[in-house]
Amino acid sequence: MPTKYDVFAAVIERAPCSPADLPFLVPVHAHLRSLEQDQLVRKENRQYVPTSNERAQIMFRIIQYCLKNGLDYNVFFSKNMPLVLQEVFAQSPVLRSQALSGNKTITELLRFLEQHQFILLTKQRPKRGVVMRHQLFERVKELHKLNTDTAQPTFIPVQDKLIDVHAAPLNPFDDKVFTFLAGSAQLEGSTVTVGETREMILQDIYPDKPKKDIQMVKNLNEALRYMLEHQENPITPEHIQEINKAVLFSLHRNAGKYKKTHNKIQGNPSFKTAHPTKVPLLTAQYCSFLRSIQDKETCLRQLGRIHNELQHIHPFSDGNSRTTRMIVNWMLMKHQLPLLTLKVGCYDAYMRLTKLSHKRDDEQLTLLVQQVLYHEHIV
Repeated sequence: MPTKYDVFAAVIERAPCSPADLPFLVPVHAHLRSLEQDQLVRKENRQYVPTSNERAQIMFRIIQYCLKNGLDYNVFFSKNMPLVLQEVFAQSPVLRSQALSGNKTITELLRFLEQHQFILLTKQRPKRGVVMRHQLFERVKELHKLNTDTAQPTFIPVQDKLIDVHAAPLNPFDDKVFTFLAGSAQLEGSTVTVGETREMILQDIYPDKPKKDIQMVKNLNEALRYMLEHQENPITPEHIQEINKAVLFSLHRNAGKYKKTHNKIQGNPSFKTAHPTKVPLLTAQYCSFLRSIQDKETCLRQLGRIHNELQHIHPFSDGNSRTTRMIVNWMLMKHQLPLLTLKVGCYDAYMRLTKLSHKRDDEQLTLLVQQVLYHEHIV
């Protein structure tokens, strides 16, 4: 059965529209009346259109973000969400305060937040962890006029726990692979979801999404296969070029070739990248650094540098971040550590510590990546 917010989303998409224009098999007149009472839609010449007030605009942005990233927007419109946010931010690292106990609906909300990495667990019983700062939480705060402090999280060290984690050899058809592929592409603007990625790879079923988004995911899958084939080999500049070549296949004419002109991060002049003439030497030095990492503990301790060093070299015209995430996972697999799968809930924190950062902070990025790895291990 459609919810009131499903009907609102449909009106946004199809406006101006009549009830008969909406894609539901059951009558939705009651929902439309409720939306009118809430001043989210209005009638014009017997057809419905969304209103342009502040509340409707905030809800539209929540729906838009969720649809793009494959999330259920109804979760963020739950009447219990304001309480959940107030409690988890106020009580963190405690995630099951007395106010959140004994309510099935609230428990389901918390599980949703954990599943999508809005909350990163460090302990299952009792539940302990870190709450991510995220734009969707800010929207919910705006919607309900909350004064909840959603400051940057204080990460909880988990390296000692990760030392004892031994990942099995990666199965290229494991669900974690599809999560990695979709997440890495979504961070670059793709709208292909995890489920759609699974169908593309396993069943050759393609979603009704932009061709570029689909190609991005297919390319990442090919880059992953290349990485798996060469997993035991030392990472060389030639390997990094081959990864980029796979990542950018049919998307950029300079796929796999070092940049010839200086590139910058759009919207972030603080992010400094290497001059093209320095790229070959810096990439060779970077690979020497990777070869110096001989054990799991060092790999875990250097995760932020492994990521940021290559991203700041920015050796290619495009696809640098996707290439970087592939190299990070190559290093993780070399040391029998789990695949790094980034999900929607930690996208904002990850971006603030990488190409949207105003100051490089390898230590905080290391803590975030470790937190994600351990969360996915125990969740």
